[in-house]
Amino acid sequence: MKVSSCLSGGVLILLALCGTSCSTPESAAPAAASNSGQYYIVSAREAKFYRYGPQQASGPDERLAQGTLVTRIRPAFGYSKVQLSDGLQGYVASQDIHAAPPEVVQAATNPNPPVTGTSESNRQPRFRHNIVNPRFLPPPPALPEDQPEPTPIPGSESSPTP
Repeated sequence: MKVSSCLSGGVLILLALCGTSCSTPESAAPAAASNSGQYYIVSAREAKFYRYGPQQASGPDERLAQGTLVTRIRPAFGYSKVQLSDGLQGYVASQDIHAAPPEVVQAATNPNPPVTGTSESNRQPRFRHNIVNPRFLPPPPALPEDQPEPTPIPGSESSPTP
């Protein structure tokens, strides 16, 4: 009798755990997915950026200035994993960043807005060639052919043996 009551109690607990862990509200899943990849801006005067985590032994890898735009990947225990504009990923304290205004995001993601009122004749040509390319430089001057004999260092010559 004791065995069957313990067994049925264990089965009930197992079913309760399975029922609560498997049921996820459908509205929570899209909210979590839409939260990742948002643009945030550094609100502190200086934010410490850790490439591998805030507890790394070497201290912060960089210090982000106020107004730096980052993409928040996910929050994690008081810190947020972020990606910088150059693609570098790391961690910043969550209290040092806040959601970026839409106009800042628009300016950062579209840095070259279309300029109106310019004609093709007013534009400067852009050269993609490296002008300092060694192929465009004259060859170096030739070395002199007659080199003077090196001066012997006293005491370093071996004495002739008889």
